[in-house]
Amino acid sequence: MSATGTERWRSNWRCVSREGALHVDLGRPRTRRLDLERTIRDLPPGTAVVLAASAPAAISRCRTFASRAGIELEREYLALPSARAPAYLVEDAPATVRVFVRSVLTVPPGSVLSTPIDACLSVLRALSPWRLIRMVAPGRVVVGRRT
Repeated sequence: MSATGTERWRSNWRCVSREGALHVDLGRPRTRRLDLERTIRDLPPGTAVVLAASAPAAISRCRTFASRAGIELEREYLALPSARAPAYLVEDAPATVRVFVRSVLTVPPGSVLSTPIDACLSVLRALSPWRLIRMVAPGRVVVGRRT
């Protein structure tokens, strides 16, 4: 991904959030997340919050953080190619993921591995394994509000 693409996609999370939402990047250091939890708990009820986490364990990290920080989850998205710069935010629901896999997901142009990647995509389209896709997605963006 080019630096231009990364910068361009960095604020795409705003498309799925309310105006003025607080964006929280749930990085790896647990101590940092504990500080963020305290900050979120101090926000007034109703404050819009968007959580972003990279794989692995992005699902559990987002849900655990939301629970501890007093955030009610409203919507969850798979973030591709990353949570920090999502070109695509796909609602984490079987039908939505199925449409994305069948209609949008393709082999990158000029890829050296286009034949094996295309074969994998064909199998993926035939199986449509929503649970597997959501577990291996490179990122997650969750929209909620402080309760």
